Amino acid sequence: MLFGEFDRAIAEARRAVELDPLSLIINADLAEGYFYQRRYDEAIEQFRRTLEIVAQVNQDAVVPNEFSVLHSIELNLNPRGEGDLEPGCLAKLDLVLASFHFPLRLKDDQTGRYLAALRNPVVHILGHPRGRIYNYRAGLSADWSRVFAEASSLDKAVEIDCFPDRQDLNVELLKLARAAGTRVSLGTDAHHPWQLAFIEFGLAAAWQAKLPPERVVNFMTMAEIRRWISGLRRQP
Repeated sequence: MLFGEFDRAIAEARRAVELDPLSLIINADLAEGYFYQRRYDEAIEQFRRTLEIVAQVNQDAVVPNEFSVLHSIELNLNPRGEGDLEPGCLAKLDLVLASFHFPLRLKDDQTGRYLAALRNPVVHILGHPRGRIYNYRAGLSADWSRVFAEASSLDKAVEIDCFPDRQDLNVELLKLARAAGTRVSLGTDAHHPWQLAFIEFGLAAAWQAKLPPERVVNFMTMAEIRRWISGLRRQP
């Protein structure tokens, strides 16, 4: 999506949908363009279309139940740990990864915002927790042992953002997560297909931190993931 040039971006996305109507990425990108132009009705309809495509992909899988696309989202969190979408909307999704995107340059301890996010019942995975970007932003500070202990007690997961500039969580913090018994999820933060290869950076960090495979979300079967999320949603 060409930020600041939404008319052009939407026109290009519409043309792309005509050429590849079943592309999840293109359809979701078009919905995002409508959203940023505040064309909310069109955005909602386009997102619904994207979800229908996900359902169709799962239905048409060559080996049923062996390959599935999860209905999921990266939810934006405010500093109070609250999401920017209604819980009723999120309940229709299979999985919710939630992340802080602002403010990320604070110097004081931010443990409270992490605990609040983990206690938010709609959150399943806490994405790129520190918010660091190499040579650009140091990221937030917190009592990470306390954060990971809370995640473990609630059976929530924390993410390794595998993007080379992020590597968030890093090996040092992953060792603390391992000690707390916290679930860990690996995500590439890919914005292009070739960036999916960044998963190897996350796998290397998980290996160096000696994370047990049974605590890594990516190594769970689809049935195990669904049972895990179902259990989280039954929590009071």
